[in-house]
Amino acid sequence: MKLAHHLETVRKSFLTFALGCTAFAAHAAEDRPNILFIFTDDQSHRTVSCYKEAYPWVKTPNIDALAAQGVRFTHAYMGTWCMPSRATMLTGHHQFGVESMRMQGTYPGSIYDPEKCPFWPSIFRMHGYSTAQIGKWHTGVDSGYGRDWDHQIVWSRPK
Repeated sequence: MKLAHHLETVRKSFLTFALGCTAFAAHAAEDRPNILFIFTDDQSHRTVSCYKEAYPWVKTPNIDALAAQGVRFTHAYMGTWCMPSRATMLTGHHQFGVESMRMQGTYPGSIYDPEKCPFWPSIFRMHGYSTAQIGKWHTGVDSGYGRDWDHQIVWSRPK
């Protein structure tokens, strides 16, 4: 893979899928932490410079600063990619256990039962956090806005 193509892939991963940028801002109690959860799919840990295995040419100072004061994961298993990886992350179920979130019918048709497989950010919302989701959606037509997220800016086909 050419370097320019690889850099463009990294840039797109950060910009177009910041569902990872599931941002939470605590507004009611000062003793609760602010939580910024960044989730990117199709991205290697070698493309973030705070990891020791990062390519030598990778420079991500802003993400490195967040990582220095927060939690970062050194091992993860998702078992899938794209829409199923987001469904897995949002519901906490393995990809075969996400029974109610399926692409169905004419694109972007989908079915989703939030009672059966709730998105975990809704729990934060129920406990007084202001929740936001920013980035690529591609998980059907039900984005959870107003139920799971107080604020949402998504890039989603065909919207």
